[in-house]
Amino acid sequence: MSKKEKKILRSFMMITQISITMLVPIFISGWLGTWLNRLFGTQIIFPFMLLLGIGAAFKNVYILTKSFYEADMKKEHEQLDYMKGLTEKREEAAGEHETGKTGTKGIDD
Repeated sequence: MSKKEKKILRSFMMITQISITMLVPIFISGWLGTWLNRLFGTQIIFPFMLLLGIGAAFKNVYILTKSFYEADMKKEHEQLDYMKGLTEKREEAAGEHETGKTGTKGIDD
Protein backbone atom coordinates (compact mmCIF):
# COMPACT_ATOMS: atom_id res chain seq x y z
CA MET A 1 0.00 0.00 0.00
CA SER A 2 1.46 3.37 -0.99
CA LYS A 3 1.77 6.39 1.30
CA LYS A 4 -1.02 8.17 -0.54
CA GLU A 5 -3.37 5.21 -0.10
CA LYS A 6 -2.49 4.99 3.60
CA LYS A 7 -3.18 8.69 4.01
CA ILE A 8 -6.56 8.36 2.28
CA LEU A 9 -7.47 5.34 4.42
CA ARG A 10 -6.40 7.16 7.59
CA SER A 11 -8.52 10.18 6.63
CA PHE A 12 -11.52 7.96 5.90
CA MET A 13 -11.13 6.24 9.26
CA MET A 14 -10.93 9.62 11.00
CA ILE A 15 -14.12 10.86 9.33
CA THR A 16 -15.91 7.65 10.28
CA GLN A 17 -14.78 7.87 13.89
CA ILE A 18 -15.81 11.52 14.14
CA SER A 19 -19.25 10.72 12.69
CA ILE A 20 -19.87 7.88 15.11
CA THR A 21 -18.48 9.86 18.03
CA MET A 22 -20.88 12.71 17.29
CA LEU A 23 -24.02 10.79 16.38
CA VAL A 24 -24.14 8.24 19.20
CA PRO A 25 -24.33 10.68 22.16
CA ILE A 26 -26.79 12.93 20.33
CA PHE A 27 -29.15 10.08 19.43
CA ILE A 28 -28.91 8.41 22.84
CA SER A 29 -29.57 11.65 24.72
CA GLY A 30 -32.41 12.52 22.31
CA TRP A 31 -34.00 9.11 22.78
CA LEU A 32 -33.57 9.34 26.55
CA GLY A 33 -35.09 12.86 26.55
CA THR A 34 -38.09 11.65 24.55
CA TRP A 35 -38.57 8.67 26.87
CA LEU A 36 -38.35 10.87 29.98
CA ASN A 37 -40.82 13.36 28.47
CA ARG A 38 -43.32 10.55 27.91
CA LEU A 39 -42.66 9.11 31.38
CA PHE A 40 -43.20 12.40 33.21
CA GLY A 41 -45.64 13.99 30.74
CA THR A 42 -43.45 17.03 30.09
CA GLN A 43 -41.95 18.67 27.03
CA ILE A 44 -38.89 20.35 28.58
CA ILE A 45 -36.58 17.39 29.20
CA PHE A 46 -35.90 16.61 25.53
CA PRO A 47 -34.22 19.94 24.66
CA PHE A 48 -32.00 19.77 27.73
CA MET A 49 -30.98 16.19 26.98
CA LEU A 50 -30.34 17.10 23.36
CA LEU A 51 -28.06 19.99 24.40
CA LEU A 52 -26.28 17.65 26.81
CA GLY A 53 -25.76 15.14 23.97
CA ILE A 54 -24.43 17.83 21.62
CA GLY A 55 -22.00 19.02 24.29
CA ALA A 56 -20.81 15.46 24.92
CA ALA A 57 -20.40 14.90 21.17
CA PHE A 58 -18.19 17.94 20.72
CA LYS A 59 -16.14 17.04 23.78
CA ASN A 60 -15.60 13.54 22.35
CA VAL A 61 -14.60 14.93 18.95
CA TYR A 62 -12.10 17.28 20.61
CA ILE A 63 -10.51 14.42 22.55
CA LEU A 64 -10.45 12.18 19.47
CA THR A 65 -8.85 14.73 17.16
CA LYS A 66 -6.38 15.81 19.83
CA SER A 67 -5.13 12.26 20.31
CA PHE A 68 -5.20 11.58 16.58
CA TYR A 69 -2.93 14.50 15.74
CA GLU A 70 -0.83 14.52 18.90
CA ALA A 71 2.06 12.59 17.32
CA ASP A 72 2.02 14.88 14.27
CA MET A 73 2.03 17.98 16.46
CA LYS A 74 4.94 16.63 18.52
CA LYS A 75 6.96 16.00 15.35
CA GLU A 76 6.12 19.48 14.05
CA HIS A 77 7.22 21.11 17.33
CA GLU A 78 10.49 19.17 17.25
CA GLN A 79 11.14 20.41 13.71
CA LEU A 80 10.35 23.99 14.73
CA ASP A 81 12.71 23.75 17.71
CA TYR A 82 15.43 22.37 15.44
CA MET A 83 14.98 25.21 12.96
CA LYS A 84 15.01 27.77 15.79
CA GLY A 85 18.28 26.27 17.07
CA LEU A 86 19.82 26.50 13.60
CA THR A 87 18.74 30.13 13.28
CA GLU A 88 20.26 30.98 16.67
CA LYS A 89 23.55 29.29 15.75
CA ARG A 90 23.64 31.13 12.43
CA GLU A 91 23.06 34.46 14.19
CA GLU A 92 25.81 33.67 16.72
CA ALA A 93 28.21 32.77 13.92
CA ALA A 94 27.35 35.98 12.05
CA GLY A 95 27.98 38.01 15.21
CA GLU A 96 31.34 36.33 15.78
CA HIS A 97 32.30 36.90 12.16
CA GLU A 98 31.52 40.63 12.40
CA THR A 99 33.67 41.04 15.52
CA GLY A 100 36.48 38.95 14.06
CA LYS A 101 36.24 36.27 16.75
CA THR A 102 35.76 33.11 14.76
CA GLY A 103 37.40 30.80 17.27
CA THR A 104 39.97 29.55 14.77
CA LYS A 105 43.60 30.51 14.57
CA GLY A 106 44.90 32.01 11.37
CA ILE A 107 48.34 31.78 9.79
CA ASP A 108 49.56 34.95 11.51
CA ASP A 109 48.64 33.74 15.02
